[in-house]
Amino acid sequence: MIRVVMLGRLGNNLFQYALGRELAEIHQVPLVMDASWFNAEGWGQVECIRRLPGIAEGKAQVVRRCSLGARALRKATGKHYWQYRGVPMLREDEADQSYNSTFLAAPADCLLFGYFQSPLYFRNSAQRLRQELSTDGLGLEAGREELAAQLAAPGSVAIHVRRSDYIGNPNLDLCGRDYYRKAIARMREMVEGARFFAFSDDPAAAATVLDDPAVHMVTSPPQLSPLADLHMMKLAQHHIIANSTYSWWAAWLGEKPGQHVLMPRRWFAEIHAPIEEKRWHGWQIVE
Repeated sequence: MIRVVMLGRLGNNLFQYALGRELAEIHQVPLVMDASWFNAEGWGQVECIRRLPGIAEGKAQVVRRCSLGARALRKATGKHYWQYRGVPMLREDEADQSYNSTFLAAPADCLLFGYFQSPLYFRNSAQRLRQELSTDGLGLEAGREELAAQLAAPGSVAIHVRRSDYIGNPNLDLCGRDYYRKAIARMREMVEGARFFAFSDDPAAAATVLDDPAVHMVTSPPQLSPLADLHMMKLAQHHIIANSTYSWWAAWLGEKPGQHVLMPRRWFAEIHAPIEEKRWHGWQIVE
């Protein structure tokens, strides 16, 4: 059995699922996504992953064992309860999140702990993975049909501005006005009649960062599932992503003929993670 500890938010969880599925297919064993690391608030932000086809159809099982004993153990030792069952544990280096091929050589019975933010882990399984993580047909356009139609039309560009949880985190780097100014200018050169739609967890701050009256700021009700904006961004023809796994997946899942994707050169502030290992075929880096 392949066990993957779910860490971070939805975008991180999709990378964890991707590596887990790759190993499960290699060894022909079950995959368990373990959400025991989350408290109630964190779980509320990521439980929507169970709606995706791969999990809904049984390609992976999401479990959340939250017994008092398990939580007390984690709080006291910082260790996951699987570690006390003699299961081999493969842990990504927190300071070095570059691609490591040894994870693809993991045994058939193991526990994975990390973020694994690189398509190199699943480069040969893109078609299958896109089907398993598809957001189509989940009712995510309900009440926003007009916006969905605008995003699906030629010339649309989804921009992502990640703010709130990045501010004050020494490991993360905020994409600033200079990056977005250059990216928007380059997109206008490549896409005739480009129309820009910006998504952000802080729309007011994002509008200030973008400082472009031609950019339409999308407002999203707070009760919406994180899958909703992921799906909306995916519909766009082109993408300007942040240093965020959330918009990375929107661009990757939304791959289309003629698609242009622009991404920042710097992903983290302090963590080693080569940007070339995050770049999908044809994506361009904005210096």
